[in-house]
Amino acid sequence: MLKDDVPAGYIALADKLRPESADAIRSLHDNGIRCVLLTGDNEAVADGVSRTLGMDGYFAGVLPHEKQEKIKELQGRGNSWR
Repeated sequence: MLKDDVPAGYIALADKLRPESADAIRSLHDNGIRCVLLTGDNEAVADGVSRTLGMDGYFAGVLPHEKQEKIKELQGRGNSWR
């Protein structure tokens, strides 16, 4: 919204996290599974979601066609992906 050609406000949109998501991550952790977020979203969004859900890390700005290759790369690194 502009007022006299100056921004007068803004709207921020965000996906709503499902309530059971944090429980699912906790359950995976309880079973020794590390959880990493691969997302096309920007760094700030990825960081916020990762922290909120208690994930082990994230990779932001990953395009859909790059995700499978990123997974293979992480699997190849084993536990040394950080």
